[in-house]
Formats: sequence, structure tokens, C-alpha cells
Amino acid sequence: MSSVLLVEDDFLIRIVLVDALAEVGLTCIEAPTGQAALDVVTGTASLSAIIVDIGLPDMSGERVIEAAALYRPGTPVIRCSGALEPGGASSPGVHVFSKPYSAVELSKFVASLVSAGS
Repeated sequence: MSSVLLVEDDFLIRIVLVDALAEVGLTCIEAPTGQAALDVVTGTASLSAIIVDIGLPDMSGERVIEAAALYRPGTPVIRCSGALEPGGASSPGVHVFSKPYSAVELSKFVASLVSAGS
């Protein structure tokens, strides 16, 4: 089973996404903060994709995306934000999902990225 790093500070959103991703055959490593995400990104866990909320309590999700580009090149990153800020979309391998989004649509999109990369 492929593992996805889910970087999301909102507990309820995390629970819904973990369930939706499990429905498409993906397991989640949950990170409620940017620092927790950086620990996973710089660690040894196998990751097939990374989902990053930009508005984290301790740092911008952009820092997690930058670390993913450095430590996990080639791993698809899905940048999630409700703000209309620029950024992220021009980086190779970074896909943008605007909030609000459907957990089912996001999970199917992630599953398609994972299967395309395997």
C-alpha cells in the first residue's frame, strides 16, 4: 500500500481525508504542523505523494514544499490553500487544489498521481 504524507492542521479535515484516501487504497502519515511534516520529509519513510495545507500554525506550508523539492525530488506534491495567493503552481511536480475541495475528488486525484508514478 502506498503512503501519503498529509500535512493539515485541522483535525476534522484530516480525519475526512484519511478516510477518503483509504477508500482509494492509500495510507496516510499525518502531520498536524509544519515541523512534524519536515521531520517526515527529511526522514526515511517511503512517500508516494505529499498533500500540504499552506496555512499551518507554525510555518507556511511553502516551507514544507521547498523541503519536499530538496529531499523528495520527483514525489508529487499537492498544494492546498483557500487563499488567492500566487505560488507553488509553477514548480514542477506541484499541483494546486483550492479550498474548499471535495475529499473524494482530492483522494482520486492523489491516487491517479501515485499510480502514474509507479
